[in-house]
Amino acid sequence: MKCYFYGTNLHEQKLVSKQGLISFAIPDYGVLFRAQYIGNRYECEYAAGIALIRFLQLNAEHFKNKAVTLMTDSPIVVYQVNNKLAAINSLQKFRDLFLYYKRKLNFELQWVPTKMNRAEMGLEGLAINKNSPKFNFDIFEESTRRKSRTQRRADEGIQIS
Repeated sequence: MKCYFYGTNLHEQKLVSKQGLISFAIPDYGVLFRAQYIGNRYECEYAAGIALIRFLQLNAEHFKNKAVTLMTDSPIVVYQVNNKLAAINSLQKFRDLFLYYKRKLNFELQWVPTKMNRAEMGLEGLAINKNSPKFNFDIFEESTRRKSRTQRRADEGIQIS
């Protein structure tokens, strides 16, 4: 099953950490996800892939026994992950997380030209699948849950006299 991801910085200077966009698409299921993300171009590209991986992991029952291939138009992500090339400090944590998930979930990562990246395209190329399963899109829930636990502990530690 081919799953696509795309990330970009919306600033004219792509290497400046500003407002960006992350997106992933799973055409077989009619899934298209988009969200804002703060980062430079490469951080957004990695963040889009990690969001897709978390989505796949969260909805694992719909992808088990299927060979999953992640497709991106980011040569940086593909070369650093597949060839385990060195990454600059700001990208190291993203690359290492990607490598961890790749070992754990056993997916392939391939490069695709931008014009063929379904996550970069609009809705016109995405078919509606009425038989698509109900997916869980809480891909950022883990960090939210961690914050709420931390906040709860902090709140419990406050005593009013």
